[in-house]
Amino acid sequence: MNTPLLQEGWFIWGMGLVILFPAVMVMANEIALKLKPRSPELAGIVQEVRNLVMPTLAMLILLTQVIELDGDRTSLRIVETLFWVSLIHASLWLVNTILFTGARPNTWQDKIPKILRDLVRVVMILVGITIVLSVVWETDLGGLITALGVSSIVLGLALQDTLGNLFSGVALLVERPFEVGDWLEAGDNIGKVVEINWRSVHLITRERELLIVPSSILARDVIRNYRRPLKLHVEPVMIGFSYDDPPNKVKRVLLEAALETDGILNQPTPEIQTISYDDFAITYKVRLYLPNYDNVPKVRDEFMTRIWYTARRNNLNIPFPIRTVYHHEVTPTSPDEVLSNLVNYLRSLPSFTALSQDLLEDLSCSSTFKHFGRGEIILHQGDREVQPHFVLAGRGSILLRTDTGVEREVAQLRRGDFFGADALLGNQQSFTSVVATDDLEAIAIATTTFQEILDKTPRLARELGAIISARRQTMHHLQQPARRG
Repeated sequence: MNTPLLQEGWFIWGMGLVILFPAVMVMANEIALKLKPRSPELAGIVQEVRNLVMPTLAMLILLTQVIELDGDRTSLRIVETLFWVSLIHASLWLVNTILFTGARPNTWQDKIPKILRDLVRVVMILVGITIVLSVVWETDLGGLITALGVSSIVLGLALQDTLGNLFSGVALLVERPFEVGDWLEAGDNIGKVVEINWRSVHLITRERELLIVPSSILARDVIRNYRRPLKLHVEPVMIGFSYDDPPNKVKRVLLEAALETDGILNQPTPEIQTISYDDFAITYKVRLYLPNYDNVPKVRDEFMTRIWYTARRNNLNIPFPIRTVYHHEVTPTSPDEVLSNLVNYLRSLPSFTALSQDLLEDLSCSSTFKHFGRGEIILHQGDREVQPHFVLAGRGSILLRTDTGVEREVAQLRRGDFFGADALLGNQQSFTSVVATDDLEAIAIATTTFQEILDKTPRLARELGAIISARRQTMHHLQQPARRG
């Protein structure tokens, strides 16, 4: 009895392929074109399905349902294998695109490193290949699994260091305790992270040397990250002062030195603590707040250099360590010698060459030496109780802060020049700032004594008055642009 054609299975599958396959291909092409401007990754997946999955599926249906080939045929198994491989590839691509493409920062998708995703993808591909071998090719995988197990043990023993670095690197990449640009201390090594990979971390030291630290070593060490949880860095500095120096005065001087050092933050304010009473000094700990760890050596150098000048200027003593005691007689400097030295210093200055011995001695009795380091602010604009100063050595600069807040240079200071003229004009505060542009030594004279000397030496008063007048004109000229603006 003849069976109607419409009831034949091969005819129904064949007509389905003829009608549905072209329609699905056209639809997939349209979807890919619409997705491409907004999501190129999804458009690529649709094209993958159209170009690989759908043709192999159609070929598989044609061979099994229309032509009805025997399932043991090699050609059929090849086509079925191609179908499953293309389907697995497209599925993995789709999962990766949905979960990880365009992941927002600080989400779990963003924190998973690419190498871990690649490893999972390799494992899934191996699982898919195993299923294809077992289902499509009807392969007995027992012997293969045994061989792979033995081989994996041998490879694990031979590559234990490499595998250790691999898994340690993956663990570090997953945890992310540091990133490129962070400063790390691991063991005896300190450096800036320039590269992170599955095997090692590359550090650049302060000496511009490249350190390649294996991930397995980093995984065992205690890692100190100088940029986390905040970029703000606290740099401790230990310094000792004499037992004769009052601690509160020492703390005030150290705070002054810290606040005037470039690179040290005013907020939070540096902290100074009295730590211990040691054999030869009282030890103080200064906690300096820096915006980051990058410039620690430079800032520390400038701060330690400034301490010497500030301590010397405030008559503080940084004692030598007492380990070996040498007995020798020291002849103390007599007051007459100190006075004679001051007189000689004053006489060497051009402004005082014409003064008599008596006047020079009067000036010397009310004068003090002062030392300033390069970059120190000697006078702040607005300071009160200003004294006249004469430069003995070094260089400085007189600065004026205009109404717009811009600092402009009024005059440069060299040996023989003076500053602090506001004290001679009877002003209660300084109209300018003075900065040491190099290490500077100056002699400060009591205002009342100096005013008396000027009354007795009209020539000196006229010379200094001319200098003061010229500076005031310069200050007036510098203020004009700000006022016009």
